[in-house]
Amino acid sequence: MNFIARLCIPVALAFTVTVQAAAPGTALTDAEKKDLLARLDALKAKYPSLSARFTETRSSQLLREPARSEGTLAFKTPNKFRREVGGTSPSLTVSNGKVLWLYYPQFKDAQLFTLGQRAMFDDAMAALTAGLNFGQVETFYHLAATHDADGGYRITLTPKKSNLKRIVKQLVILLDRDLNVRRTDLTMPKGDEVVTHYTQTKRDPLPDSTFDFTPPADARVTQPLGK
Repeated sequence: MNFIARLCIPVALAFTVTVQAAAPGTALTDAEKKDLLARLDALKAKYPSLSARFTETRSSQLLREPARSEGTLAFKTPNKFRREVGGTSPSLTVSNGKVLWLYYPQFKDAQLFTLGQRAMFDDAMAALTAGLNFGQVETFYHLAATHDADGGYRITLTPKKSNLKRIVKQLVILLDRDLNVRRTDLTMPKGDEVVTHYTQTKRDPLPDSTFDFTPPADARVTQPLGK
């Protein structure tokens, strides 16, 4: 799976108020959508850092059976994140907002991407962080929202820009009644699907060092987009 597409999965967000339930499937009005985004924005301002555990299932025509993985995710506004996958195929994706590292421990392979050099790459990264924290989300996505069966919300994001459409077809975010993200469903243009469940969400402050990375001395370092 394209690594930008893999990253375009929002981290678990939390909000501490209870919302009034409405009939499942009822679309939010424009005013209700604006209010929902304002609440998420207020959460981001109050809790700029968060972390969560996730379990993920990927389905593809190229796979005999779905691939399952689990790991941890950390985020700090506006654009720092860290995603670690464990199991038999471990990987690390981490960005301090200036550079992004991909590291595959089994292969001692480290890939370095410097932000601010390629417009298309930077646009995709900006779309990623918009999905992570809902900041400027409507710049990159068409947003539709309905009330969900448990009193929460179902948010559907579809890309606006052509370069993002090449890696993301649709992203569905399921919020519970307290606005905690409990699940995301990502569909890619060729039909691959990634379903992610989030647990153990925390909003404790995270030091900037969480998002730094130095590859091991024996790692092979490459720069796919050049220096």
